[in-house]
Amino acid sequence: MKVKAKWIFGLIIFMVLLSGCTSGNKENKSKADKSSKTTEQNEDVKQLSFEDYTTEAVRLRSEFSAAIKAYGEVRQTPGTDEEEWSKQSSEKINDIRKVLNEIAMIAPPDDYKEIGEAPSAAIEEYHKALDLFEESVEKRDGQLDIKGLDHLQTGQDYWNYAFRLLSINNPLPVEGSDGTIDSQDLKDLDLNAGIDRDSVLMNVSKDGKELIGHWGFLNEDGSPNISIVLHADGSYEGYGNGQFPSKDNAFEGSWEWNYIKGILTFHHDARYNNGEKLKIGEYREKMTMELQRYDEKGIQLFDLESMATFAYQNLDDKVEN
Repeated sequence: MKVKAKWIFGLIIFMVLLSGCTSGNKENKSKADKSSKTTEQNEDVKQLSFEDYTTEAVRLRSEFSAAIKAYGEVRQTPGTDEEEWSKQSSEKINDIRKVLNEIAMIAPPDDYKEIGEAPSAAIEEYHKALDLFEESVEKRDGQLDIKGLDHLQTGQDYWNYAFRLLSINNPLPVEGSDGTIDSQDLKDLDLNAGIDRDSVLMNVSKDGKELIGHWGFLNEDGSPNISIVLHADGSYEGYGNGQFPSKDNAFEGSWEWNYIKGILTFHHDARYNNGEKLKIGEYREKMTMELQRYDEKGIQLFDLESMATFAYQNLDDKVEN
């Protein structure tokens, strides 16, 4: 069974990625399922009321998770006859595709169009991942698993985004719970830590233009203390406490907004210390931040590496042009 052990590692990662989520001829059967998906999606999509769409989305989320789990269990079962193992793997992939096809068949009301678009993007990525996983089983090629994982992660990002949108003012059951906890319960706990991800979804657009500006806090005397500056051209500056506008102790680089993940990334091209430009490797070249809040009080950023939290307010009106 060495050939299986060589590439099964990829599926371990596969199951880790999804742990938070939320027979006949294999090739012909898979193609039939995907063809059915395309036809049905174009011709037979059923638009539901918001309430019915929510109910169906939650049901299918659970079925999708169960189908993924069943597939992972087959892929990681040692000692199985190779031919039977390949057959079971193919069957489990088709089970996943069937759930994805069901999801593709429903749509929310037009007023909630964006909620329906995100699952469509997720489904496309999931099918690409499944294609590669099928091929990896056939060829016993772990590199195909790795490629599939890239599509899987992208699909999962869109999937999570869809359910974050769906949960705005619409409490959803927490997947894996006993039903006594819903998404609003978790949001209420987050508010105690200054976290309001719904405010980000509702107030920050896909291009992140609302993030442009001077961000920092006010000193005790009311004077502005600028921490970061995000420019419309994508450039960025970061300053130490009380250092703005001097560049002697500053970061320079660019900023990038990923609205699907709610992530703001700072790419550092240069870092200065007491006027001296530091060498690559002497400073963090990238800082990845979760935007946890955006409201009239300002923003809250969470550094995913250092685990530090930063609360800033917009100080454009306090800065001389």
